[in-house]
Amino acid sequence: MATNTFLNKKLVFNTIYTENWKGLYVFALKILQNKESAEDVLQEIFTDFWVRMEHTEIANHKAYLYQAVRNQCAKKFANKSLTTVELELLAQSFLLADEEETTAIHSEELVDEVYKAAETLLPPKCHQIFTLRFSQQMSIADIALLLEISSSTVENQINKALKILRSENIGNLAFALLIACAN
Repeated sequence: MATNTFLNKKLVFNTIYTENWKGLYVFALKILQNKESAEDVLQEIFTDFWVRMEHTEIANHKAYLYQAVRNQCAKKFANKSLTTVELELLAQSFLLADEEETTAIHSEELVDEVYKAAETLLPPKCHQIFTLRFSQQMSIADIALLLEISSSTVENQINKALKILRSENIGNLAFALLIACAN
């Protein structure tokens, strides 16, 4: 019974980690401006998150993790003597990070909007290629190989899908997020 609980916890943790580590790393890197420090912050927050998972009810994991990153970054600066210029740069970093955090939390909703529109508006083959490219993040060459079609056909279908979706006034931010997810 205890082994099953551990496996469930591990599965949930791995899912949350996989979905969030990249955005959290970029978030920490923008604040700290140092790769090693950003990596340290992520290790600290995910270690703490693992421990707290059993004892704390967390309604929004993404918001919780972004707040934890912000707090850890602030701790990194607490013991440093900063010049006025460094303090100003730090304040700007936190403002930019706040904007990115808000975008990251709401970006899932925007991307879902694009996927729902794609499902209803695109012809079946076009939708399949669109899904492979953006949802499964496959390269054009891999899609062509999988579907046994030319790379130019894959590119044409992706362009067709984007044209159809743009004509339906799907937001530019949603497209930007979708394309960023594919890269």
